[in-house]
Amino acid sequence: MPTDKEASRIWRGRIRDILNGQWDPIGGCPADEYDGYVGTIAAMVRDNATDAALIKYLEWAESVHMGFGRFDPERARTVIASIRALGTAP
Repeated sequence: MPTDKEASRIWRGRIRDILNGQWDPIGGCPADEYDGYVGTIAAMVRDNATDAALIKYLEWAESVHMGFGRFDPERARTVIASIRALGTAP
């Protein structure tokens, strides 16, 4: 059985995979492109942030931080549902 630290690393890795596979607003980036967002999203989920708060964070990441003028809230909802499906944070 993995330790809490190992379980957390695995869980965060799964969040990373979801961001790369389902969110990916830039498109076809290296595997580490969205690593800077994993920690915040993991903390938000761990702290029981609402879906609306997570959507707002993803919107900020795309629209402000990355500078894209577009944002797809439906894609964000799908990403959040996938992250929630991972279960509670270790």
